[in-house]
Amino acid sequence: MDSFFDFIQEHPPVKRIQVNDLLLAEYQCPLAETRYDIWSHHNYFIYVISGQKKWYTRDQEILVQKGDCLFVRKGAHSVYQYFDTEFCALVLFVPDEFIRTVLLNNRIKTGDPDHFTGRDSLFSVKSGEQLKAYFLSFFSYLSGSEKPPDKLLELKFKELVIITATGSGNSSLAGYFAGLCQTSKPSLREVMEDNYTYPMSLKEFARLSGRSLSAFKRDFNKTFHTTPGRWLTQKRLELARYMLENTDKSVTEIAFEAGFKNNSHFNRVFKEKFDMTPLECSKMAV
Repeated sequence: MDSFFDFIQEHPPVKRIQVNDLLLAEYQCPLAETRYDIWSHHNYFIYVISGQKKWYTRDQEILVQKGDCLFVRKGAHSVYQYFDTEFCALVLFVPDEFIRTVLLNNRIKTGDPDHFTGRDSLFSVKSGEQLKAYFLSFFSYLSGSEKPPDKLLELKFKELVIITATGSGNSSLAGYFAGLCQTSKPSLREVMEDNYTYPMSLKEFARLSGRSLSAFKRDFNKTFHTTPGRWLTQKRLELARYMLENTDKSVTEIAFEAGFKNNSHFNRVFKEKFDMTPLECSKMAV
């Protein structure tokens, strides 16, 4: 899977400005696929200038169009793109630690953590005239010949966090921000439960959880009492069997949605686990 942050950071045609892990860019998707999967170890805001796209996860889907703003929580997601109009957006990557520091240092009351369900990864941000003007002000930075001072850019990112955290209509996102203020390290269990259906490597899971690969494996064993590979296979097989027994989707669709890279591997491990093929399981449920 592609890291969205790395793509924006390294793709030559992208106009971008970076200060540490804060990254601002004008994004025009060059991909021809209708659907593609991406992940990011940092949260990001998307403000749509033109066109439309749909971000979705196992539990959510949100269509964004011109003038819409979306906050995407760090993790893996799928994107469906439309080709009738060229898509252009501003994307701003904002790490958890930056959000936490801004809110705590400025004593911003973010709301009730209970308003965040723990499952949401996509948040529609209420974008009034204030937020629209805020995003459009960034175009002068991207089109200018000189990079603005780092301190000024940091202030602009801080402004975005505060506007979003205190704006009316963003209670769920403010609840997520409130939760960030109460912990300094992502929950490994939460990271894995939210993203196991995506075919990410162990290095990518480690980076998403804010750990080195060795620390990830050590903490994983303490949390789940097994290896990451065995846990991932087990979770994906459980989801696949549930879908085979409760949906009309094909075996190929289910294998893909459960996180298996190819059908042959899925068929083999499914039969080893349940002593029947996925197709046999599907027919038994009819």
